Amino acid sequence: MVVVSKKPTLSRQIFPAVALTVIGVGFISQLDNPGSEVVLEGAIGAVTPSTLATNTTLAPSPVISVEGSGTCDGDVVTGPTAVFKWGGLQLQATFTKKNVLCNVTVLNYPNEDDKSLSINQSALPVYNQEATEAGNAQIAVVSGATDSWRAYTAGLQAILDAHPA
Repeated sequence: MVVVSKKPTLSRQIFPAVALTVIGVGFISQLDNPGSEVVLEGAIGAVTPSTLATNTTLAPSPVISVEGSGTCDGDVVTGPTAVFKWGGLQLQATFTKKNVLCNVTVLNYPNEDDKSLSINQSALPVYNQEATEAGNAQIAVVSGATDSWRAYTAGLQAILDAHPA
């Protein structure tokens, strides 16, 4: 009697390891970031630069002149508050007369505890600079500030959607 042993194919050997890795990564991601929903509250309002009154608790962004688009002298639009699990974040965007995003200012952000304060004071200025350079809400996330990034991009996108181009 001859016994033939069939060795499993390479794909049959690798598939279980890949499947378990994917499931594990998904599970860890959910544990790491539960309830990362962002809700926008409030209406979007436009004001003129002369009526701009800020209650900024974060250093304002520099006014940046976008090459060939003029100065930051167009509409100023205050966005809705983006509420996420750590609190609310509200932005105000300034446009040139040619409707190019030229400045983003953070009006309110979560700062009730030391961790939120530290994260937002380091990440939000980076988001402001990236948004003005990109001219849109397609910005990179700062490590450790993913929830703030979600709220920031949702709030900025709401402003951009409401502002006529």
